[in-house]
Amino acid sequence: MSLQIAKVKGIPIKLHFTLIIVFALVTWTLASGFMPRFYPNLESSSYWIMGIAGAIVLFMSVLLHELAHSLLSLKYGIRVRQIILFIFGGIADIKEETKDYKKEFKIAAIGPVTSFALAFIFAMVWLLLIQVGGQNAIPMVTSTIQDSMETNTEDTRTLQGEETTNHFQAIPIISGIMIYASIINALVGLFNLIPAFPLDGGRMLRAGLIKWKKSYTEATRIAVRVGVGISFGLMAFGFITILTGSTLGGFWFIIIGWFIQSGAQTYLQQHELSAALVGVRLKDIMNTKFISVGQNQTVAEALRGYFNVYRKSEFPVLDAEGHLVGAITSQQAMSISENDAEKVMVEKIMIPKKELVIMNANSRADEALKRIYQKNKNRVFVCDNDDYELMMDQDNVSQSSERLAASTKIKLLGIISKSDLLNIASEREEFDRLANK
Repeated sequence: MSLQIAKVKGIPIKLHFTLIIVFALVTWTLASGFMPRFYPNLESSSYWIMGIAGAIVLFMSVLLHELAHSLLSLKYGIRVRQIILFIFGGIADIKEETKDYKKEFKIAAIGPVTSFALAFIFAMVWLLLIQVGGQNAIPMVTSTIQDSMETNTEDTRTLQGEETTNHFQAIPIISGIMIYASIINALVGLFNLIPAFPLDGGRMLRAGLIKWKKSYTEATRIAVRVGVGISFGLMAFGFITILTGSTLGGFWFIIIGWFIQSGAQTYLQQHELSAALVGVRLKDIMNTKFISVGQNQTVAEALRGYFNVYRKSEFPVLDAEGHLVGAITSQQAMSISENDAEKVMVEKIMIPKKELVIMNANSRADEALKRIYQKNKNRVFVCDNDDYELMMDQDNVSQSSERLAASTKIKLLGIISKSDLLNIASEREEFDRLANK
């Protein structure tokens, strides 16, 4: 679940719903802990302003980090579907990875370079604030606000107390935000340099391994193994940290380690399965003996004559001329009440064709598997229309393209499910393994 908020160079920028959790957590942490520790004696509202602004700066910095990856990818002719900001930061959804190790290294490296550049800029702004605001811009390290109030000297109270209570709080507020922004960007840059695939450092490692091993697949396997090893190390460190008393910090190390490990393993699995399907065309493996539902049939007819008879979870929906218009699932059909099922037509509840994975018969099977994973679908509908695939082969089509695609007639040639693709990939992978023994 994500919400598009902007578009840069044709790239949709989306916010995942998990950002709400992170935004609230970062804001609270800054307002209740970080900012009062370094800038004591400010008003409570000032800390919340600093907390909210700091959270916004964090996500803007992550966005710029991902934009750097995306814009360089576009420069190299690699299309970027979207950028999604979520609980662990951000991800640039690049359509197809380059096999050129030089380009991959540069695309991976530009992210940390951008973060370090932002850290430097924010630090320079803070140094400028020191020249303008003097002592008000310099942080004071204290354990709590109460401790600082009890231990500050009279001079400190004059600098940090009397001025701030007279509403001269702009300098320390901005200074606190700039210090946090500089620190967090430096940490984002350093974190992404960890050679744990799929982080930027892991991709840079793979680029070096491709140059050394001369094999994209072998380099990927090694990079993933390194990433998995580092992820287990992070999780182990997290458990140790929890045992020493820092529960929240340890928990985050475990979550980050799990995220890296899961991402690396999933990527390797998908990569190896896709590699096994290279050279296979959909026309060679599609099921041409499919059963379809008419768009003008009622939901009750679909349940009685199709779902209850053939025990399938989804059927293509065709119009009166036999052209593909959508698909209907058993879940959709059963969500309609028994009384309404006799009146509601299939076309009213079906998944429209623009939301399906529709590919040409000559398309590659490995690309079909990638599309299924990217769109979280269970099957590919194989058609005879090249133009339709070109129009809809993106996540953010224009309204004119969408209208044109909706009116385009598509003859359904066959269907292939995700499980079929995975079984074929596994069989070919096993055959190659035995052949290489």
